Amino acid sequence: MQEDLKVMNPKDLQMIKELRLMDDDFFSEALDGKIEAVEYILNTILERDDVKVKSAKSQVEYKSATKRSIILDIQAEDVNGKIMDIEIQRSDRGSGVKRARFHSSMIDRTLLEKGEAFEEMVDTYVIFITENDKFGRGIPLYHVERRIEEMEYALFGDGAHIIYVNGEYRNMEHPVGSLMHDFNCKEAKDIINPLLAEEVRYLKETEGGRSQMCKLLEEMRNETAVKAKAEGKSEGNHEKAVSTALKMLARGRDSIEEIAEMTDLPLEEVRELSKRQTA
Repeated sequence: MQEDLKVMNPKDLQMIKELRLMDDDFFSEALDGKIEAVEYILNTILERDDVKVKSAKSQVEYKSATKRSIILDIQAEDVNGKIMDIEIQRSDRGSGVKRARFHSSMIDRTLLEKGEAFEEMVDTYVIFITENDKFGRGIPLYHVERRIEEMEYALFGDGAHIIYVNGEYRNMEHPVGSLMHDFNCKEAKDIINPLLAEEVRYLKETEGGRSQMCKLLEEMRNETAVKAKAEGKSEGNHEKAVSTALKMLARGRDSIEEIAEMTDLPLEEVRELSKRQTA
């Protein structure tokens, strides 16, 4: 194990220290297969105490041969077969309402086998945990449901639920405020919920966890490199993207994640550019 630590990239180790559950890749890695922790998150967001999860998987892909596909941060299934998609969305651009609709529709198309009745469809929940207050009302949760206008906006009741969680909410007397506090902590000792603290502590403070995270970061870099090569990106285009990223960092209006998304640069590279600029 000591040999593994020696070959770990020091930059990766520093990056791991900065990660929070509000970072989607870290969130997915921390909660993959963690039934109790996911139950706690879902019961808090759904404002219930009876959600029982039978599976929790990260990076679940919904593929389409000819159309756009999606990869879920965490997909949970409860004991009644209901499907819950939990997404971390740090960028306002990534938390668009039509993206939520698309996630819901992609899940729906997998729910029925040929010949099954539509009434057999289970309820689905698409949950976007956003770093910013998406709708600006200062409340912890925004529930999105279809309603019938001509019936005094009675619920349509199709079983498709979309919930936005306000990641800025910090009222510690409210369960969501406590949860969002924990999602924004960089150190396990500052996390209130013991289930979440345990998962963060493992990935950040143990040799096995740090090795796991370093491997993940290396895989992400390799995937980015392969994608860039496949798309035929030239060195000149990369230099232009770096130049654009530096200008955006200097302007200070965009988050690192937004800059990475808009320039197509790896998130780790934009973070390094930001550190160099502030050094």
